[in-house]
This record gives sequence, C-alpha cells and structure tokens, in this order.
Amino acid sequence: MTEDLILARVRSAWGASRAGAVVPDSVRRALRRIASAGRIVRVDEAYDVPDRELAFARTPTSTVARKMGQVSSVERRLVVGHVVEESPGGHGEELLREVARFFGGTRLGPDIRDALTDDVDELVAKGEVREADGSLTPADGD
Repeated sequence: MTEDLILARVRSAWGASRAGAVVPDSVRRALRRIASAGRIVRVDEAYDVPDRELAFARTPTSTVARKMGQVSSVERRLVVGHVVEESPGGHGEELLREVARFFGGTRLGPDIRDALTDDVDELVAKGEVREADGSLTPADGD
C-alpha cells in the first residue's frame, strides 16, 4: 500500500477531511517505527508485510477505488507482465492503456503514462519482458 493511500485511509478513519502537516508527519513516523520493528517493509514507494510474494493485483470495486498514484509499482508491474503474456507482441501504447483500464483508469494521462512506461522499462531491464521494434513479449517466450 502506498504512503499516499495509507494517509488517505487514516484521514478517512480519523474523520480528518484535510491533512495539514501534523497528520502526514504522524503517519510517516508511525510507518518508520513499524518498519524499524520489522513488521512492514518498504518496497519502492509502497509498504508491505515482509517476504510476501504478490500473487495478484487488486481491481477497483464499488466501495474501494484507488487513483493510479496509489497503486504500487509492484502491482502495476505484475499486471504489465500478465498483459504482455496475454497479448504477446502488443505495442507499448496499447499495453499501457490496457493496464490503466485494469486499475479503473479511463484515460492515459502523462503521469499514468510515465509511471507505466517506467514499469515496462524496469521489467525489460530485469529481463522479465522483451522489447523489439516497439512490441513487447514475455522473456520466456521465443
């Protein structure tokens, strides 16, 4: 869960519609204490329980929706990998739109495009996805 989403949920639970500096600072201190105790770990911009392997990504529901900035890069990369597996040879822009739709996105704005492009680049760099002539394929598919 990203820090932004944790903060939004804390504000909601506390009935604090606005968050000045006090609430975010308190949440960040609490996250650092919990992480120092080894009960959570930071993975990129998100927090998770230690040694948990992400098996699936969460889609929006009628009661729980997240902005794309509240979706961890781990979840986004998992979906990118699945979309590439389901549509090998797909082109970058098509793939980005499909991943954004998975998370409830109706448009591909610059911030979403940048985040998803970074995710694709990371998967290519790790050798999990191959890119050739603008199309993407699973690394294990030949």
